[in-house]
Amino acid sequence: MRRLTVAVLLLALTACGPVKYGGVSQTLTTPELKYRLIDTIGSPLFCGPPVVRIPSDAEASQEAATLRSQDAASFDAIVHHEKLDAAHLTADDDRRIVQQVQVLQALPLGADGPRFRFDYIAGRPSPEHVVGTIDAHGTISLESHDPTQFPGRGGCPICLAATVRIATPDGAIPVSDLRAGMLVWTVDAGKRVAAAIAIVRHTPAPFGHRVVRIVLADGRAVVASPGHATADGRRIGALNPGDLLDGSRVVTIDVLPYSGDTWDLLPRSSTGTYWADGVLLGSTLANVGQ
Repeated sequence: MRRLTVAVLLLALTACGPVKYGGVSQTLTTPELKYRLIDTIGSPLFCGPPVVRIPSDAEASQEAATLRSQDAASFDAIVHHEKLDAAHLTADDDRRIVQQVQVLQALPLGADGPRFRFDYIAGRPSPEHVVGTIDAHGTISLESHDPTQFPGRGGCPICLAATVRIATPDGAIPVSDLRAGMLVWTVDAGKRVAAAIAIVRHTPAPFGHRVVRIVLADGRAVVASPGHATADGRRIGALNPGDLLDGSRVVTIDVLPYSGDTWDLLPRSSTGTYWADGVLLGSTLANVGQ
């Protein structure tokens, strides 16, 4: 019994140390390396929109076709991993491809000499912060894998990046510099008016958080968490190229990694809206007690 106890203890101690996994003979593409990590270490956990967008058949088909023409490596890796028939894709297959693109985007790889470094939260099945390297043949060196909480006590942030500037009578001011009582431009009774800020809040973004950068046809751009509200009640993460936002069409949508605090404010107006980097948005704090 004592020997068994010692063996179990040694296994528990070594389980948290470095671990190596062998690779393959052929050179793998970056998406294939990501799938090797997903299959070996675990899928990435990340904060996405509070409501998952289910594209229509036509939207899914178009997005899959665009991926096929513009990023063949990702398309081929997804089709192979999901065991799809590239010559006879169904609408459900197209939607699966679109979903897998988001999974691959949530697992960034950074060049580290002849290898690539990974650093993400994996569901294994409970969340673990995993750090290590993978080479071009898929040889993995898992340097650490520590239990962690995801997404954290505050849940997934739905607020603005700290660098976003808010329109005020004194000019554009970073949201992180705003305080309750300061004046910002808002909409009240259908008019642009200056109103005092009722609340300013910020919360740390969990590791692996992603934000969305929306670029409009008129040149305006704003960065916010996928769940942040537009002025008409939609969510940033649910927008698509071609959608109308604050009087202009969405041109590009990029999902970017983000660390640090996310911020939001609530003006004292009937709408609670404000201009962030020139784009009229809603507030996530409308139901917070003042």
